[in-house]
Amino acid sequence: MRIAYLSIGGHIHTERWLRFFVDRGHDVHLMTVQPAPIEGVKLYDIRTGIPFKALHYAVALREVKRILAEIQPDLLHTHFLTGYGYWGVFSGFHPNILTVWGDDVYLTPHTSFLKGWLARMALRGADLVTGDSDDILEHAIAMGAEREACHVIQWGVDLAAFRPDAPSDVREQLGIPADSPVVISIRSFTQPYYNIDVIVRAIPGILEKRPDTHFIIAGNEGDDTEFRALAGELSIDDRAHFVGKIPHEELPGYLVASDAFLSVPSVDATAVSLLEAMACGTPVVVSSLDSALEWVTDGKNGLVVTPRDQGALESAVLQLLDSPERRREFGTITAGMVRERADHDAHMSRMEELCVELVERWRKTSGTS
Repeated sequence: MRIAYLSIGGHIHTERWLRFFVDRGHDVHLMTVQPAPIEGVKLYDIRTGIPFKALHYAVALREVKRILAEIQPDLLHTHFLTGYGYWGVFSGFHPNILTVWGDDVYLTPHTSFLKGWLARMALRGADLVTGDSDDILEHAIAMGAEREACHVIQWGVDLAAFRPDAPSDVREQLGIPADSPVVISIRSFTQPYYNIDVIVRAIPGILEKRPDTHFIIAGNEGDDTEFRALAGELSIDDRAHFVGKIPHEELPGYLVASDAFLSVPSVDATAVSLLEAMACGTPVVVSSLDSALEWVTDGKNGLVVTPRDQGALESAVLQLLDSPERRREFGTITAGMVRERADHDAHMSRMEELCVELVERWRKTSGTS
């Protein structure tokens, strides 16, 4: 198939998704306003340089239509409901698939009437909608997506890399003693709803009872300056290791070196980093979001806290650090769950099947060969 994508360039989610289809022999094209090369993918920069947003979208839409007419793909696949989703639906191209990510469903459509209307248009205009949890798809359906057209597709975990016995020299790199507990957060610094400030503020309370604990604070996106400054104000610089963006191929080493993984946002879909931690057998603390509760049951295979409840977060981390047996039990359960339910290759293969089925169905109904 020749597949045209509209998606966020330079993002690990986009890269992994497109690389799978390239490796399967498909002809893959990417239109984006954040261009970054992906091996085997033909890239189209649709930036306009126009500061006025409405005019920018209109001019970029004209370019999207021109590119689609030029390459004549079998399928248009748009990632991210807001922004890219607008171009996808108003391109008028069919068949089209829309994959929703997170705040593009949970937050942005509810910030204005216009954004809500555009989101509903994009969802209603898609021939297929995918998301990584039942919860995010229910929100999409509430805004107009057809239930029969919705499918759960995980971004998925590379199970060959993310496993409990993955090699690691992270403790040595960071100067952390072999017998010191390690707590890790690798959520992005870009949005306040990831609650990195709460994690940093919880550190002194944890150190009061477990002074030997070390914390690794990483983020795939954004600037950690304000959190470093907060750590300085709290006098925890010697225990908080800010490591910036961890290359994806190095991430398993960080996860297996850790005794607890924290993912406590106020809004989120199924975080890939959460599933990767689970695959490595790292016990998790998550916030009480429906998307997380599809994976974690409090006290059974992890611990659940209310978003932005610093005291509850401190207590949950200390519970894990004080119980090696519980950590092992949780890690064993979650590693098995991810192997069963979130294999990247299995979900991408299912996505490929859905693409082929949609293209064949569209050809039959439209009378094209």
